[in-house]
Amino acid sequence: MTVGGDVADIHEALVRVVSAWSESDLQQQVADAVDVALDPSAIRALYLLGRNGGSLRSGELAAHAAMSRPTTSKLVARMTAQGVVDPVRAGRRVEVRLTPAGRRAYERLVSAGHGLVVDALTDWSPQEIEGFRRQLTRFVTALSGTEPGVTTKEETS
Repeated sequence: MTVGGDVADIHEALVRVVSAWSESDLQQQVADAVDVALDPSAIRALYLLGRNGGSLRSGELAAHAAMSRPTTSKLVARMTAQGVVDPVRAGRRVEVRLTPAGRRAYERLVSAGHGLVVDALTDWSPQEIEGFRRQLTRFVTALSGTEPGVTTKEETS
């Protein structure tokens, strides 16, 4: 295991990637470019719902988005008015589901994100891209205990 400077450099690079990718201005620019008229909080919620099969219970959405339940409730109300989610009450719980328009918006955001990655990898060889994909997958798996893009029931409960 490499320690010291290499680990610090990797950590710093990860912080920079996460900060840049989750920057509200960048997410808003991407959304605007693909005609998704949502604010940054709604964009984040749309990603969370899309990555979790198109629905989450309201409390799960709040936890994943690091928002209070009242703030999440207001967000869901705004997103409902915009036609991208449909809150479905089941007893005392509310399941927040993407509408067909919400799914299309999510797909456009994901496609735009893929475009950003393609642009960043323009000067990379196919072998470099494949090596990076393998190592990044391995790293994410080690951090989360799951394959990237796979959400376990424990993560959503």
